[in-house]
Amino acid sequence: MPKGNLSMNFSVYGLFFALGIAVSAIVAILICKKRKIERYEIVYSGVFTMIGGVVGAKLFFLLVSIKLIIETKPGILDLIRSGFVFYGGLLGGIAGLFIYVKKYKLDVKDFFDIFATVTPLGHALGRVGCFFGGCCYGIPHEGFPSYTYSSAAGNAPVGIPLLPIQLIEAGCLLLLFATELFIFIGNKGKKGMESLIYITAYPTIRFVTEFFRGDIERGVFGLFSTSQWVSLILIFCAIAYEIISRSRKRIPSQN
Repeated sequence: MPKGNLSMNFSVYGLFFALGIAVSAIVAILICKKRKIERYEIVYSGVFTMIGGVVGAKLFFLLVSIKLIIETKPGILDLIRSGFVFYGGLLGGIAGLFIYVKKYKLDVKDFFDIFATVTPLGHALGRVGCFFGGCCYGIPHEGFPSYTYSSAAGNAPVGIPLLPIQLIEAGCLLLLFATELFIFIGNKGKKGMESLIYITAYPTIRFVTEFFRGDIERGVFGLFSTSQWVSLILIFCAIAYEIISRSRKRIPSQN
């Protein structure tokens, strides 16, 4: 059961967060030619995606933390420095990317497939940052694997063996990234396949890993956490989209 000093936890979290964005952007620039997309378009669309992601992640955090905000009455600077929620960032990023491709009349599926391919990589690095930052921590767990924070790190309890669910999720995300990249580079699927895989695979991963989260600040409604409800909605939408798409292909065109 390893122990460590995480006194620089938030600076390390910020480092991995920035690293995740940078590495994802680099990979997107390297693979965009497979869809005949210019690299400058990846940079510009990335700016729209990042702005939408940051705004969405912050708004979603404020939404799920509204009860705590009312009770503690933090200042504006405290709210700015407070956390983010990935699903809010994902939805905001999708909105920002959609605005860009529609504004410049580009192929939505091409850009979304690239976004879906590289996002798991950046997210995985972000989860490593969560581990060092002491957020999104796991439930108490005595066996292998477990980690004990020996000093204050985020909201993680000190001196209690915890399941390192952040690293487990990071491993799942890296596997998803490898799968997406293999399909994208090898043209193994139809256009839009990478997006469909991501929007079903990640919510499934998130739904399961949420059961092993020990932090209660993320919001719980009824049987499931906020992220689990969002996961179910996304999975339902992805399945519904695929069913409708296939049914349309079976309907013969009428002249």
